[in-house]
Parts: sequence; structure tokens; C-alpha cells
Amino acid sequence: MKTWFPPRLRAALAAAFLLAALAGCREEKLVVGEPAPALAATDPAGEPASLAAWRGQPVFLTFWSAGCGSCIVEMKQLETLARAHDGKVAVVAVNVDAAPPNVQEVRRRHGFTFPLLQDSLGISLERYAVIGTPTSVLVDARGRVVSHHVGMQTPAELSNAFSALAASAPVPATPGT
Repeated sequence: MKTWFPPRLRAALAAAFLLAALAGCREEKLVVGEPAPALAATDPAGEPASLAAWRGQPVFLTFWSAGCGSCIVEMKQLETLARAHDGKVAVVAVNVDAAPPNVQEVRRRHGFTFPLLQDSLGISLERYAVIGTPTSVLVDARGRVVSHHVGMQTPAELSNAFSALAASAPVPATPGT
């Protein structure tokens, strides 16, 4: 498909569309035990991303920044865990830098296979109470927040969190939702 807009302009247009779409939305905040707030993030092509893409599947949501070495270390561990658990848990990484890194380069350099999203507007950052990176939010298969953790986790903590999510039963998708 041929597009008439260069990638940066597409990303700017997607961000403007996202802002316009969210202008009338109610304020959303992270509360453990409640439904996860809507993501306000874009994929590398500048298209809006949503947790609805993983509806019925547990999600390990990690917020990271390019200058955060511990973020990359933790993301490498998440990649290993995702492969070990055969995709039972979706790993989604949201970059929170105002000036986004080249995520394709990050993906290539580190071998990440999970989605790398961008929150350059800081909306998801606020909704998910990200006060430092890495920040992890675990979302169960029903879309409810299970836990919120700020800071790097040990490999054992990541493994335990990932295993608990993987053990939770997937929820079949309901037609029309």
C-alpha cells in the first residue's frame, strides 16, 4: 500500500488524531483490581495501539526509556520468559521518551519480538502512574490490573510474576466486543 505521507508526518498525524479522540475522554487512573486504563500509544508505523489487541490474554506491560540500561536488561529477561511460556502472556513495551528512539533499531539490536510502542505525549505515562523506568503493570486476561511495580525486578521476581500471569486462564473472546 502506497502512502502519501512520510513516516514522521504520519506519526504526527496519528498523535494529533489520538489527542483529538481523547479530548472528550474521562480521566483514567491505574487502580489495582480495576480495568486497565486505555493506552494512548502508537506503534512504529504511527498507528494507535490498544490493549484490546490482547483481549482475553494476560499482558505484561512494561514502560521503558532509551537511556535506561536496567530497562533493556529487564526487557531481555521478558523476551526469554515470553519464549519459555509459548506466548501465554503478551509482553508489550511502551517507550515513554518525549523524543522516541528508533524502535526498529532497538528491536534489531536486542532481538525483541514483542510489540514496542511509543507514548511520546505522556498520556499513558500519567494514566499508568509511571514515575520512573522500568515500570511494570500486570494485566490479567479479563483486562484488570493485577499489580504495579516501579523499578527493576530481579530475574526471580520477573519469573514469578510471569508464571502467575501465564497460569491464569485465558478468557475466550466474546463476539462483538
